[in-house]
Amino acid sequence: MMAIHPKTYTKVEFIKFLKKNNVNDNIINKFAELPETVKRPDGNVFSLYISSYWHSEEKTFYEFEINYYSFELIEYLFGSKVFKDVEHSINYMLCELKNANCPHKK
Repeated sequence: MMAIHPKTYTKVEFIKFLKKNNVNDNIINKFAELPETVKRPDGNVFSLYISSYWHSEEKTFYEFEINYYSFELIEYLFGSKVFKDVEHSINYMLCELKNANCPHKK
């Protein structure tokens, strides 16, 4: 029987998770580029949201979702995408931030 175990992380916790799982330093450095918060042109602030989903079945695997979330607005900044490869998840978020031209919160 398959079970899914979701877990959310802070940025520091996720870096520890990546190191513990022997993720390449280049990928960790890319992740470290992500700002803790971003501000939309309308002034709304979104915080980094990181979650993993551990699937336990015959072939155990993880899925990852990285996005930005506003607790005030109760919404995500970008469309939700879940990837089986953490590097794809990180690259997706870096591209979304660049395309949206969202400045870091000062």
